[in-house]
Amino acid sequence: MNKDDIDSQLILRYIWASASSIQVEQIFKIARPNEDERLYKSNLDNHYLLWHGTNIRNLISILTRGLLVGPLAAMASGSLFGKGIYTADTFAKSLGYCSGVKQNDGGGERCFMILCEVALGEIKEMGLNNDDGGTKQLDLNQFQSRKGTGRLIPDPRYIVTRNYGVRMPLGNMIDNTDVKVGFYGLNYNEYIVYDESQVALRYLVQFRR
Repeated sequence: MNKDDIDSQLILRYIWASASSIQVEQIFKIARPNEDERLYKSNLDNHYLLWHGTNIRNLISILTRGLLVGPLAAMASGSLFGKGIYTADTFAKSLGYCSGVKQNDGGGERCFMILCEVALGEIKEMGLNNDDGGTKQLDLNQFQSRKGTGRLIPDPRYIVTRNYGVRMPLGNMIDNTDVKVGFYGLNYNEYIVYDESQVALRYLVQFRR
């Protein structure tokens, strides 16, 4: 993608809102066959562009098969809220799950991050007074996703809605005054869905840290 087009500029803003030292090398627009159709057949609203960090060794599998719900995926992403697909609204959160290749030129580590469109539907927020500790199966008649509430959140005044209806939280990090601090020990929000049809791969970011 051209670094000067609007999508690239929004993605860069999204990255640097929580990880200002990241050196972005390339942004690729990606699409997997039938994912769009599958996503919109889910008939869920509340679509966000969210980050998913991965080990470089898993990248080809993800690009080929998509993000999967299963033991290996849960183990790679952490499984605080059960086996699901874990994403985040801050680059810094997903950065913790990235592992890349050290560069011989002394330029740090080259890594990759995926930016996904996720249909969250109705969200059950964890870390608030009404949560179940993540131990119960999600009632899919009521909720289609969980949100692990973080101590720091993107400033909600700067959520951008793209012309295709998908939201991007572009605000800098601020303290979350609603969360019970330390309840789950989460510094940043994370979002979990339990159905692969709720996720479509949109962008791949190549960067150094």
